[in-house]
Amino acid sequence: MSKPSIKSIKQANGKSYELVCAKDVIIRAKQWVWPGHLLRGAQELLTGIPGLGKSQTQIHFIGCVSAGLAWPDGAKALPPANVIMLTAEDVLQDEVVPRLLAANANVERVHILKKIRKDGQDRQFLLGEDLDMLARAVAEIGEVGLITIDPITAYMGGKVDSHRTTEVRSQLGPLKDFAEGHNIAISTITHPPKSAGQKAIDHFIGSQAFIAAGRIGHVCVGEVEEEADGTKTPTGRYLFANAKNNPHTKMPTLAYRIAETVVGRDAETHDNIAAPHVVWEGAVDITADQAVGAASQGEGKKKQRGQQEKVQAFLQSIMNRAQPELLGGGPTVDARVAIAEAAKQGITEEQLKTARQKMGISSTQTPNGWVWREEDF
Repeated sequence: MSKPSIKSIKQANGKSYELVCAKDVIIRAKQWVWPGHLLRGAQELLTGIPGLGKSQTQIHFIGCVSAGLAWPDGAKALPPANVIMLTAEDVLQDEVVPRLLAANANVERVHILKKIRKDGQDRQFLLGEDLDMLARAVAEIGEVGLITIDPITAYMGGKVDSHRTTEVRSQLGPLKDFAEGHNIAISTITHPPKSAGQKAIDHFIGSQAFIAAGRIGHVCVGEVEEEADGTKTPTGRYLFANAKNNPHTKMPTLAYRIAETVVGRDAETHDNIAAPHVVWEGAVDITADQAVGAASQGEGKKKQRGQQEKVQAFLQSIMNRAQPELLGGGPTVDARVAIAEAAKQGITEEQLKTARQKMGISSTQTPNGWVWREEDF
């Protein structure tokens, strides 16, 4: 007599458990929407600081899925499928739809879930309460290949603490089950925590439960190049890097720029309507960790240069008030006065010393104490 695939055995204490015999499981191939990046039945997370084109990148996903377009890395197009968007941040007529058109999306296949209506009242969709409504929408629309959420925190409700693992799991666990149960790829946008480190995996907001729930994680980061003096400067391009990939080996990093294109004309004013879109520029030989580390160091050096410029400007203003020495020689500044004024501006003696060395300002001891003078005199 053959055994059932799943056995549910009731216990005396009222509990039960399920056993699945591995032999009875029918294995299946992964169903990739974008090979290595977007997988049916799985959640993908996309993170990055504001201004790097996260939303445009996700909208490019929508364009490829809805219109059956080839992917940025050359992966072949799949037959067009429907897409459901949850977007909380942008105005549909001014932002979302023009961006869809700029990404060559088939807008007839893109459906935007604006709100939930209950007992005659409209409110925003909530992950913790309304997945049944999303399931109804999937069934009614049919052929849904992708659901996008931008940003995911907007749909978690005001009472959920995104830094508490248990609360995050209570929201993302059912979403993970939803993706698996409906065999749909889900792409969600988040952002880095304030104190993100130099590891790409640390650039997903709050609790590690966010990236733990996603089987695939991507990070958008600014590309920088190193100058001869070791400083790092932005190239004007951005990098789409694979920070986490459970079902696949990590994918190559892709470079892109944000461009703007005209997508139509206003029916009333006849003004051109322009929208940003992603222009892909191929693979680059850099990992997600390397890209994040380089950008973080670049930001650190940028702040350091800004602080140095501030200190030098302060020091120059002090030197402009230098007084001639009674015994001859160039104008000098009382070091004690300069240090005291610098402290009020949050400038340390060490920063002043560095600035003096760069600006050619010497320090000399006199009977009345130390004085500073510009070496040109």
